Amino acid sequence: MTCSNCQTDNRDSARFCKRCGFWLLPDCPFCNTPLPEAALFCDHCGRPINAFAIPPTQRHVASQTGVSDLRSRPPSPQAPFPALHQFIPSDLLAKLEQSRRSGAMEGERRIVTMLFCDIKGSTEAAQHLDPEVWTELINAAFEQMIRPVYDYEGTVARLMGDGILAFFGAPLAHEDDPQRAVLAGLDILKGFQSFGAQHGTPVVPRIGINTGLVVVGAVGSDLRMEYTAMGDAINLAARMEQTALPGTVQVAEETYRLVAPLFEMEALGGIEVKGRLEPVRAWRVLGSKLQPGRLRGFDGLSAPVVGRQREIGLLTQAVADLRAGRGQVITLIGEAGLGKSRLVAEVKAMWEAGQAIPDVPQNPWPRWCESQGISYDTSNPYV
Repeated sequence: MTCSNCQTDNRDSARFCKRCGFWLLPDCPFCNTPLPEAALFCDHCGRPINAFAIPPTQRHVASQTGVSDLRSRPPSPQAPFPALHQFIPSDLLAKLEQSRRSGAMEGERRIVTMLFCDIKGSTEAAQHLDPEVWTELINAAFEQMIRPVYDYEGTVARLMGDGILAFFGAPLAHEDDPQRAVLAGLDILKGFQSFGAQHGTPVVPRIGINTGLVVVGAVGSDLRMEYTAMGDAINLAARMEQTALPGTVQVAEETYRLVAPLFEMEALGGIEVKGRLEPVRAWRVLGSKLQPGRLRGFDGLSAPVVGRQREIGLLTQAVADLRAGRGQVITLIGEAGLGKSRLVAEVKAMWEAGQAIPDVPQNPWPRWCESQGISYDTSNPYV
């Protein structure tokens, strides 16, 4: 039986998820009335289903882990969840609060990149530690997992036992959300490199990432994002995490397709996924490329530029002026997809062709330099 909250496989006789404590049965946990699929409330007794406050679930979590500050408090519209606020940069907190108050995205279908992260072997470690020591350790581990998510303007959707589920692309969307998710995963691994030495217990996370469709819900007062899974995108992200080696980031094919030019990847071949007739392909992220490729366009495919003669003429004249010692600043402004990058590529090709001309000693050919701003670090100048 697969948990609809964290996608963990449980035995058929299970009533609650062994990982997150979610209610698994298609019956009301309070009055045992059979419920229709995807019911949020019991139509007999009116109580909420899987409200993350079912007493057996909380008792079960407490008995297993010593009641972590981050996990033992169910979200409540009247009582904000302060544990997450402490990790969120002030500018991002303002954006999330605005999204929460507006509620404009509720029920919207969004393509998001999902990141699952958990600690391998945490159950065994908890059995050998004092509950207070384990609580302190797991809270410190949560901080290491959560902070990079917010650094890249992602959103924590679930805190589950010893792991998290984070979204990149909702409620705040960026054109490079898949890249942000992978970078957050690498930063999580980097943060755990010295974690064991600091806390006296080796703790190693594993991370799985996939990109797919979800239906976005409300941003709660605890700043966690509600959602409804669409298809098996979240299942596949969970499977990437479950099959990842400790200390690695593993991505599914859809995410790989979107970020492959930016990261060094190791192909892992096919991985068996429940409900799939054929294995799905997966890749292990080794790190960022020193010389990243381009995300748009097709390598090796060329086509003539049409309808940009005026712009090309202006840029050609600017190159000639620069050659004559008259420098200037030119700004290209336009909507995404209008061809700004292609226009710059055409000018660069002309520039490189001009370099083949022998330099005049008193007026050498200027050097072409390229730089690019980082969208996820706009608060720092020249980054």
